Amino acid sequence: MFESVVLVVYGWESVQPGTLSWVFPSLAAAVHAAEAMTNAVNWAVIAGTAAVDAAFDLAKLRATGGVLVEHAAA
Repeated sequence: MFESVVLVVYGWESVQPGTLSWVFPSLAAAVHAAEAMTNAVNWAVIAGTAAVDAAFDLAKLRATGGVLVEHAAA
C-alpha cells in the first residue's frame, strides 16, 4: 500500500489554470478527488509527496514507475 501521493492535473476541459497538484493521504483519496473534478481531463497520481510544477516530466515518471494511475482524454 502506498502512503501519501500527489494528484497532478495537467489538462482541463474548459478553464486552463495550468498544471496544478495536491498531496493526498492515499491513492483512493486522490482518484476520488480527480473523478470529482469534472473539468479535469488529463491527470495522474504520482507516488510520494514531491512538489510538481508545469515542467514535471511525466514520461520519466512513467518510465520509473512513479505514475500509479493516469487518465488522459482521448
